[in-house]
Amino acid sequence: MSEENKDELEELIKKMLSSGQIDPEAISKLSGLKDNPALMASLFAQARFLMEPGDAVNWEAARTQALAAAKSAQRSSTEAFEEEIKRAFEIAALWLQESTDFQNSNPPKLFTREMWVQDALPLFSKLGDPVAKNMSKALGENLAGLLPEEMQAVAKPAAHFIQNAGAAIFATQLGVVLGQLSTKTISAGEIGIPIVERPGIISQNLEELLSDLETPKSEVLIYIALRELAISSLYQSNRWLADQLTTQVIEFAAGLKIELSGLQEIVQDLDPSDPDAVNKVMEASGSFAKRSPEQEIALERIELLLALIEGYADAVAGEAGKRLPNISSAIELMNRRRATAGAAEKTFQILLGLEIKPKPRRDAKAMWESLTKEQRDNLWLHPDQMPSAQEIANPKQLIERISRSGDDFDGELRKLLGD
Repeated sequence: MSEENKDELEELIKKMLSSGQIDPEAISKLSGLKDNPALMASLFAQARFLMEPGDAVNWEAARTQALAAAKSAQRSSTEAFEEEIKRAFEIAALWLQESTDFQNSNPPKLFTREMWVQDALPLFSKLGDPVAKNMSKALGENLAGLLPEEMQAVAKPAAHFIQNAGAAIFATQLGVVLGQLSTKTISAGEIGIPIVERPGIISQNLEELLSDLETPKSEVLIYIALRELAISSLYQSNRWLADQLTTQVIEFAAGLKIELSGLQEIVQDLDPSDPDAVNKVMEASGSFAKRSPEQEIALERIELLLALIEGYADAVAGEAGKRLPNISSAIELMNRRRATAGAAEKTFQILLGLEIKPKPRRDAKAMWESLTKEQRDNLWLHPDQMPSAQEIANPKQLIERISRSGDDFDGELRKLLGD
């Protein structure tokens, strides 16, 4: 862009910010834009979104960001490999019957990376909406007061722009994470909450994982199918679970406070005549402020439920896959992968600032392994009877509670029958 056009653009931005209005005719006169209708349409859409009042989040921007990353190195898997995946799920369905009565009879969905993004975005936007709105609110409430006096007049008419920019920052960040996850995630339930109601596999990512392994590929494939089908069947057979976990996450996120880290230092050094001043403010990322005691308790509940879900899937898949000669190697492989590229870890880090630790999941797995098939399934069927953190740490307490409740039930039944 020439110096003349750069000056025109600077003046145009100042006018838009001070008036809160968009001048399409002035924008179209800038060199290069009037000859690019697609670019013009995109520019106007983004500008209108930032200028208009409201607290909606532009999730379409997140979708565009994520799809760009997903498509960049996407390729189709071979038909032969997709048939291997289907056969692995058929075996998994048979073996799981010995470890749980929960079922999901739907065939596996084979995703491309792009398909995974399209299916995952509704869940991510639902969980992330409270955080995005908090980001918007934090910018709107704090930015104007931090700006130098000579910039106050600009900031006031542009209040909608400032608030919507906060939501746009978060949506863009989430879009980047989604794009990255689409290249690493293996299954539909890997983030802890299934994105679809059937088991699913991103076939390209799984094929790449299996391409350079010492452990027999067929065994790893069956173990992955076992674990994905275990978590999918758990959710399918216990409809309360997804609603409860999603509600807990949304309620917790709605109470998060955004700390505009580093923002005050940036605005103190702003030059009102600098055309990049607004960009510098918008690029200042927010972080989560210190949690209240009530939020810490709520977070513990979320961590507990996630540990119970993940530990259950590990325990049931491991038990059902005991026929595999190299089952321990397959489990170790997936544990190492989760430690370095875990989808659930990245998801809850950006949504809640939550660092998922491996120990609660390992403890929950050991607890589920100490129970019978019937005891495990029965606990999930009674949400009010779910294990506590103390019972996870000491499974004997849980077994004693289950035994007492069984004895109480038998006694009441005998009284009812007149024995």
